[in-house]
Amino acid sequence: MPAEVTAISGRACAYYLAGRCARTRSQAESAAAFCPMMQARGKLGAQTRDRLNRLDRLADPNDREVARRHIMQKTAEAIGALKCPDFVPDVHGQICIHQHLIYCQLLLPPCPGRCEDFLPRAKPGPRAQP
Repeated sequence: MPAEVTAISGRACAYYLAGRCARTRSQAESAAAFCPMMQARGKLGAQTRDRLNRLDRLADPNDREVARRHIMQKTAEAIGALKCPDFVPDVHGQICIHQHLIYCQLLLPPCPGRCEDFLPRAKPGPRAQP
C-alpha cells in the first residue's frame, strides 16, 4: 500500500497571509491582485485633484469656494456609491479586512504549503491564522 504524500503547511512562511500566498512573480500577477476598491478610490482622487487644480482659473474667490464645495460633495457621493461584494469592514468600519497593503487577499493565490519560495518567518504574526 503506497504512502500518501501530504504538503507541509506554509504558515511559518513570510509570504503566508491567511491561507494565501502574498508572493508575486510578475507585474501581471501583482496587478491581478490589486484591491478594486483602492483602484476606484485612486481614480476618484486623481479626478478630484484635477478638478480642484482647475479652480485656479476662476477669477472670483467666492466662485472658487462654491465650486470647491460642489466638487468635494460630488466626490463624497461617488466614494459612497463604490461597492465591493466582498467588502467586510474592520473594527473601525473604514477598511476592508481583506485588504493587505494594495492587494485584496481574496485575489491572491491560495498557499500551496511549503514550496520553493518558502521564506522562514522569524515568528508567525497574528495575520498568519487561516
